[in-house]
Amino acid sequence: MLNRKISNLNDAVVAHLNAADDGIDRGKYIPNLDPGADGWVITQFGDPMRQQQEMCYVVTTGTGLVVIDGGYHYETPRLREIIHRYDDSVEAWILTHYHPDHITAFMDIAEDPRGIKIRHIYAAEQPDLELMRRKAPWDTFSALEHFISLGIPGMEYLHRGDRIDLLGLKMEVLSAYDESMNDRTNDLMNDGSLMFRLSGREDSILFCADVGVGMADFLAAEYGEDLKADYVQMGHHGFGGPGEAFYRLVDPRAAFFDAPAGLGTGEDNRNTREKETLMRDMDCVILGYYTAPNQVRLK
Repeated sequence: MLNRKISNLNDAVVAHLNAADDGIDRGKYIPNLDPGADGWVITQFGDPMRQQQEMCYVVTTGTGLVVIDGGYHYETPRLREIIHRYDDSVEAWILTHYHPDHITAFMDIAEDPRGIKIRHIYAAEQPDLELMRRKAPWDTFSALEHFISLGIPGMEYLHRGDRIDLLGLKMEVLSAYDESMNDRTNDLMNDGSLMFRLSGREDSILFCADVGVGMADFLAAEYGEDLKADYVQMGHHGFGGPGEAFYRLVDPRAAFFDAPAGLGTGEDNRNTREKETLMRDMDCVILGYYTAPNQVRLK
């Protein structure tokens, strides 16, 4: 079953593949989020039937919950149910950047909390809206405008080099928007995403959010082999985003693609399948929406 206790990556993959035709609605299903006596479970959510990209993860212990981004409106009911299981309390909600496929569910809950309490809201600084409009007229800023209008109190902005304890995991911020990016990229929203690594005693996962290839090349030159992680959330849903040199420095065992298979058709210059081939060549297990919810356990 999908909600069997996760002891290692191979067990998780076998469980998901065996359950592929079991009739479970993967857009609503909540697996077992408790790692047991020790460790942390990282769970990726996504609905394959909607053929949409988004980013929605939770990090859990037996008693604590962290949410990363949260995705679209359709994730809101599932996230409310998960949060309710943790006494309507979120230790931290991490917002990597302000596109609708990342923050819509968060805004739903911020506007109508229904008793939910969020202890920390961590985010990247917001680039100047007018500057982003000039540099990236192709982009959409409606979600950011809505976010700003909410006037959410207590936001804690993170910057490169920051380190935070999250449920006993070490969170290291490898990249986040600052004004130096204004001259480095036109895609300030995506390239200004929080890129961070969560590390336990033995295992780690790198979240690339929507950082693009140019910014990733800069970070690869800056960090080199210090990018290493056991698992990776693929930048920009697996299309665009970091290139081969970056991922070879990360050298992960498994790669999370935040998209259904339909995103990899090759249309609209999307190179998801090329990235999937690269990661398979690196002996990575590929985890996407057709096996979601996907889980790994950090030790």
